[in-house]
Amino acid sequence: MIITTFKKSYIWRSIFIFYAVIASLLILSGDDWAWGSEEGWSRLENGFDYYNGRYLGNIIEIFITRSLLFRIAMYALVNTGIVYVTWLLLNRKFSIPLIMLLIISMPISIYGETYGWLAGFANYNTSLLAILYILYVAKKKQPKMLELFFVGIIAFLGQFFVENVSIASVVMAVIGLLLALFYKEKKAVFIVWLMGAAVGAYIMFSNTAYHTEGNMREVGGLDFTLLFTTMITSWSEFYFKDNLILIVLFTIVLAIIGKGQKYLVGSILVIAMYFIIRNLVGLSPASLPYYLLVVEFILMCIYLIALLIIVGKSKVKNENKRYFYTYFLYAIILLGPFLLITPFGPRNMLLTYMLLVICLLLICDEKIVEWLRKGNKLVVLAVIGFCMTFIIMHGANKIENHTRYDQLVEEYEAGAKFSTLTRLPFEEIGHDLTPRFNNLQRQRQIEYYNLPSDIRIRLSNYIHIEPEPPYGPIEPKYLR
Repeated sequence: MIITTFKKSYIWRSIFIFYAVIASLLILSGDDWAWGSEEGWSRLENGFDYYNGRYLGNIIEIFITRSLLFRIAMYALVNTGIVYVTWLLLNRKFSIPLIMLLIISMPISIYGETYGWLAGFANYNTSLLAILYILYVAKKKQPKMLELFFVGIIAFLGQFFVENVSIASVVMAVIGLLLALFYKEKKAVFIVWLMGAAVGAYIMFSNTAYHTEGNMREVGGLDFTLLFTTMITSWSEFYFKDNLILIVLFTIVLAIIGKGQKYLVGSILVIAMYFIIRNLVGLSPASLPYYLLVVEFILMCIYLIALLIIVGKSKVKNENKRYFYTYFLYAIILLGPFLLITPFGPRNMLLTYMLLVICLLLICDEKIVEWLRKGNKLVVLAVIGFCMTFIIMHGANKIENHTRYDQLVEEYEAGAKFSTLTRLPFEEIGHDLTPRFNNLQRQRQIEYYNLPSDIRIRLSNYIHIEPEPPYGPIEPKYLR
């Protein structure tokens, strides 16, 4: 018992140290340059009016862009907390390294806009931790009064990070309450959750940014004409097609638990193979004809329906099935608003991704759990490999970020017409680390690093220029 406790404490310390190291290596980029300058203070002084209702996320962003110590502590605590609460939510049934591995192996596009970007972390990782804690307490048969108190506080405060999570939190609380009524279970936690979430959402969306015509966050600016186009492009891309590892793992688990369902299992194997090959060859929705995107959407729906049926007919415990279906529904609800509103990027997938990870582990039967226990040493090695890789990549970016600005100033002082800004070696693990165009972010970059205002920048190390990450529907080839 003592040895087991020591091993677990060693694991938690290791995870905390890993995230602390990553935090120390992160580079300010994109919106971070604004938050870390006078512009951030002016937004705070204005109460973030006409900007957004992400009050807590904004405040956290202001401080983590200014204090390295606060950044390291906040980043390490929140991200270690995500692993810890996920472990608790799964009744400590799965090893901590396995959960860590599934988190760190998320699509790099999601990682780059959350774990690799301070502005993304301040809003998306924090709101993820809040929702996971509420789900953990809600799953308990007899939550304590203190836990109910924390649920109310966290449900309220958790509304001031991300708009879609704020909306989803209210809907999730309502669904949880209805299920509690149906199963005749304790309802207090869902009532407290709903009250805190509803009040918080009301305050958030009272911000004038959501009621000002022309503002990118205007609530009334919905475009129903783009609904199906969004569904078959960016929405299905982020929700399903980009999640290569999850597709593989879900397919393996379903093949194991789906005994006697050969036609359903066969259909998911064929569909999974198509999307795996599609992912490996690097096909993008922008290059595909409209009819093929429709076909892919139909294949995705068949896969998901087959998944739900296989789980329902499997010998997985009924309690696990119930939570699987609930969390699966939550995962869809979280992305629902983005069928109509923008901006929509990979960062919006973080909470949905984590819910899908939990769903995957919930449907693992005892045979799979035993195999995972036996293979835990391999899992640990994989985690160490991933962690070292990310530390090396972030470290290389950190070093190159220092040298590239020295080179930039040297060329300017030498009288060069254009000063060269070198692209970082691992741009994918961050967001907007090197603005590609002479836009607002480029101006913020110049101001943050105190570069001469008249400097003219050209970029190097761009093999080819691609459009910015998709926000809203991706325009298919034959829809132009």
